[in-house]
Amino acid sequence: MEDFPFFDNLSNESKQLFLKHAKSVTIEKGMELFAQGYSCKDILFLVSGNVRVYRLHESGQEITLYFLEPFEQCNVNLNSAFTNTPAIGTAVSESTLEGYMLPAEVVKTIYAAEASYQQYVFELFSLRLGSMAGLVEDVRFKKLDHRLLDWLHESDENPIKITHDKLASHLGTSREVISRLLKEFEHNKILTLKRGSIELL
Repeated sequence: MEDFPFFDNLSNESKQLFLKHAKSVTIEKGMELFAQGYSCKDILFLVSGNVRVYRLHESGQEITLYFLEPFEQCNVNLNSAFTNTPAIGTAVSESTLEGYMLPAEVVKTIYAAEASYQQYVFELFSLRLGSMAGLVEDVRFKKLDHRLLDWLHESDENPIKITHDKLASHLGTSREVISRLLKEFEHNKILTLKRGSIELL
């Protein structure tokens, strides 16, 4: 807990509350942390690994809302736990996670008393609000082929190890549409398709 940016500025009382109630957790890749439509009772403080948070439509299609990185907290998780309302999305571990779980009531007590933690939470909400505005803008004003190319070019790896199904989930469309666009990109020598991966040229 000491490595979170707000921790050093907490009162000794709040530090002790954190350390007393923080439960160390290891979560394997591919595990669901919480599900859309269900209330969160605990709040994750992520130390290592990353988490995908997505929205599921009644049609069965998904769209990625954002990714959670180490020493960030999930806004969907916080909002659900603080307000005791159903989560508006689902969170799944993209890799093995290390971190801490704390009961919502303990975190709410610390939030009410500590300006440094309040600032940390508001900065996270500002970050997510900006990314959500960008997502809405992309969906509304960008063609899907441009969104797909942007996503591929923003990847940190090449070749990119990802399935057509997973790409479709990130971008909120169907696997068939993604496969067709990727075939067009391959025909135009933008990329090469391999089993389970995509190599940008």
